[in-house]
Amino acid sequence: MTLKMRFLSFAVVAAIALVVAAPAGAAKTVFAKKLTRILPQGKEPVLFEGGAFGPEGNFFFANVLAKPGEPKIIKLNPATKKSEGIHTDKTGLYTSTQFDSKGNLWVTDFGGKIDKLNPDGSGFTTTYSGKLAGGADDLSFDPQGNMFVTDTAGSPWKPIGQIVRLNPQGKDPKTLMGGLASPNGISFTPDYEHLWVSEYTGQREDYLTLNKDHTAVVEAQVGMHGSPGIGHFDSNMVDSAGNIYQCVNEDGEILVWNERGELQETIRIKQNLGAPEMSATNLAIKPGTDTAYVVVGGKAGGFVYTFKALAKGFAGSNGGSME
Repeated sequence: MTLKMRFLSFAVVAAIALVVAAPAGAAKTVFAKKLTRILPQGKEPVLFEGGAFGPEGNFFFANVLAKPGEPKIIKLNPATKKSEGIHTDKTGLYTSTQFDSKGNLWVTDFGGKIDKLNPDGSGFTTTYSGKLAGGADDLSFDPQGNMFVTDTAGSPWKPIGQIVRLNPQGKDPKTLMGGLASPNGISFTPDYEHLWVSEYTGQREDYLTLNKDHTAVVEAQVGMHGSPGIGHFDSNMVDSAGNIYQCVNEDGEILVWNERGELQETIRIKQNLGAPEMSATNLAIKPGTDTAYVVVGGKAGGFVYTFKALAKGFAGSNGGSME
């Protein structure tokens, strides 16, 4: 073999190795940036949920495991990084915090309740309490203000979870779809014609097509599957380009797919805090921007992280219909 042939052979092998090591279009890994610590490390792990921006630009989320007297719903000013509790009670287990188009803050209670309050914490009212066997988990609004809530009951071996539709007053619940394995995240597509719903124990992302008045599912399919090991598909979110952001609880990451199911990015929480922070459960994009905020918990305390989304948000990217 001549020197020239030897060089060409080496170049071909190197090129092949490069392709194998970094295939074209491969999803990249991005580490979210720590914005601020909300709660210090304690004896018990922290579990944050919810996440939505209010009319004045503050970020609201819930401290699920807070004891009576401790802040259960928290408001954060992202600019100053100052936070304060706006609500506490004896029994609430709040798992979602979303705003409607009128600026009302709605929260789901895992005990099966739907509650409404003002952004300053006043006017707390329970609008519904009852038939949610697994616990009210996440919610999303359509442009008319109708509320879509996941009842996170069931498993792949006993799929009894459901999606419940309530009117803009948080009343008159109707089952939109049943037979699900612990549905959790729920987000509208930018055209509000479809819902992406994640199944917490089913480890799949469902794509639901709604009828014109959003009173029924006319077609359902599984869009994406996941293999998170011991992790679970928690809350999700969709940006203005239709990308789906799926939080993987107990795995400390967010999977980002386009609407064709192609993995675009994996957003990770860097494990450099001295104790595991694997509870990345919920997120929202700040209105008018492409900056996403994610609540993170675990044995090192409670935090809010940020990362750059693939596209700007729309009303649904903020959980509800507040832009």
